Formats: sequence, structure tokens, C-alpha cells
Amino acid sequence: MLKKIIQLYWFKKIDKDGNYEKLKNDRIVFNKLNKKYSIFKTRLFFISFFMIAFTYTLFLKAELYESKTALIVRDLSAPAPSSSNLGLSMLGMGSSSQLQDSMVVQEYLLSLDIFLELDKKFNLIQHYKSDKIDFIERLSWDATIEQSLKFYKKRILINYDEVSGILHISYIHTDPQTAQNILNAMIKYVEYALNEFNRKKAKKQLAFLESEHDKKLLKVNNSSMILEKYQNENLLLDPTINASSSSTLIATLEATLTQKRIIYKTKSSYLNKNNYELLALKAEIKEIVSSLANFKKSLTGNEKGSLNKILFEYEKLKMQLEFDTEIYKNVLIQLEKTKLDALKEAKTLSIVSKANLPDGYTYPNKPKTFITLIVVIFLIYGIFSMLLAIIKDHKE
Repeated sequence: MLKKIIQLYWFKKIDKDGNYEKLKNDRIVFNKLNKKYSIFKTRLFFISFFMIAFTYTLFLKAELYESKTALIVRDLSAPAPSSSNLGLSMLGMGSSSQLQDSMVVQEYLLSLDIFLELDKKFNLIQHYKSDKIDFIERLSWDATIEQSLKFYKKRILINYDEVSGILHISYIHTDPQTAQNILNAMIKYVEYALNEFNRKKAKKQLAFLESEHDKKLLKVNNSSMILEKYQNENLLLDPTINASSSSTLIATLEATLTQKRIIYKTKSSYLNKNNYELLALKAEIKEIVSSLANFKKSLTGNEKGSLNKILFEYEKLKMQLEFDTEIYKNVLIQLEKTKLDALKEAKTLSIVSKANLPDGYTYPNKPKTFITLIVVIFLIYGIFSMLLAIIKDHKE
């Protein structure tokens, strides 16, 4: 019916007394008006589509405010950078630890954990379903947590600059103050989570080191008891002192023996062999030789209680005690260090720029959207018209 009215209106412009029956009888004019109506219908469709899209963008689409912040993840437990590392950082080659921490921050900001924390404080899921979001984008009343998380990820923008090591974070919301508050809350949650990761790691290490501490302490006590028992069995405080004394005594005896032999040889050249003095020297030399042999035997003999064997066993037990004590000291140092790590905050977020309070909406960009719509509509219309022309040519 509408088609007839439009065609008849166009025909009356040609023939003032025209009617629809006369129009149908004029086949040439009727075909021209059909073609004109087809073009009119196509243009009307594209114009209507443009007006609907433009009206939605201009009046219905929710205006979103973007709050931005920039931060750097710092590791307080890391040693000061050397000159070579400083040179690499100046060339844009930051530490792998900083990159890893920044990636952890990024993943945590996109995780379900922080989303649920933010939802408790700001009722994000309820907001995503409210009429503050336009009817096309807002979530349905029965939306799942996964759908809410997906919607949340569309509202957060994260970019890591590998050259400077700065992490840029933005959050978009229909209220500028809420956008700023959410961004500040994110930073607090992230800093706590980063340090909590380190604390959990330190606590696991602490539990292991505490068990190792008990084992090493028991081993030190056992080694000490074994050494003490050995000293008591051999009635020696330190065999090294006894060995040194015995060596000194042997050296003294050997020197005395040499001296006595010289005197004996000298006097035997002019005295009778049965002389009392020579006999006394001879007996004295014999006694020194016997004593020297006994001392050497006690020092290096094959008996179980020989001093060299006692000394060797003592040194072995002493070295074992020193070794166990050194290991125990290292475990004790690591234990104290890990206790500090479990308590302190090793990571911190250095804020380069604080979360701003937007004074105007960021999305949608209405001028850009308007120009884009015009370009797209004309492009699609041109392609569609060209396809229709090609199809018509083939039919003819």
C-alpha cells in the first residue's frame, strides 16, 4: 500500500490527472518508478540505520569516565644495582624480577579474586545490571559470575612499558568518583597480594628451615657427645698437646743421647773399659735408648692406644663436630633471615601518577563515532549498490 502511494505521488508530478491504473498501463513509467522506489527503499534503510546508531550513541549510550594511574613495582629486598645493571636499565633493559612482578600485578588485576573483593566494596555486579549502563551493554539479571568478570575486564585497561618499567592502569565507570575510588582500592589490594605471595613463600621456607634446624642441632649435640666420650675413654683433653709434648721429649732425649755417645767415645780413647765413669756413661746411654724406644713406640706403635692413632681419631671426630657446627650456624643464619622475610613487606608500588578524578567522560567519543558512522554507512551503501548493479546487469 505504501509503495502504491509513493509511486502514485511521483506519477502525479508527471501527470496531474494520473491514477494508479493509468500508471500501470504505462509500462515504461511504471518500471522507472519501480526502480526509483527500490533505490529510495535502499537509501531509506541505510539512513534509518544511521539515525538509529547515531541516536543510540548520542543519547542512549552510557557516558563512561576513565581514571588513570601509573606505577612501578619495587623489590625492597633486591640488592642495589651495579654499574653494569644500571647501564642496562638505562638502555631499556630492566630486571627480569621487575618484569615478572609487573606481569603478576597484571594477571591479579584481571583475576576473579580481586573482582570479588571489588564487588564486595563497590557492588560492581549490581552496577553492571543496573539502568546506569545502557540497555545494549548492560548485563541481564541472571548473568553468571563469568559473564560479570568478562564485563569487568572490558572496563579495565592495563599497559606495561618495557622500556621504563612503568605499569599504566585505567578503570572506566559511569561515575568519575567511583572510578577513582576503585582504582585506588585496586592498588591497595595488589600491594597486599604481592607481599602475601612473598610471605607465603617465606613461611614455607621457614617451616623447612625450622625442621632442618632441629635436625642439625641434634647432629651437633651427637657429635659433641661422641668427642667428649672419646676424650674420657682416653683420659685426654687434647691429644695434640700430648703429641707435641712427646715429640719435644723425644727430640730432647735424642739430643742427650747424641751428647752422651760423644762423651763416651771421647773418654773411651784414654780410659780403661772397666772404668767406673765409662760404665756409668754406658748404663746411662742404654737407659736413654730404652726410654727413647718406649716413647717412640707409644707415639707411633701398632698398639691400639698409640698416640698417633688416638690423635687421628680425635682429629676426625673434631672435624666432624666443626663441620656439623658450621652447617648448624648457616641454617641458623638462614632461619633468622627467613623470619624477617616472613614479617617484612618486600614489594612496594611506587606511584608515578596518582589516580585522577575525571572531569569529563572519555567514552563514547561522539564526534569520532559520528564521522565513523558516516564513512561506514557510505562505504556499505556503495558496496551494496555496486552489487545490485552487477546482479541487474547479469539478469539483463
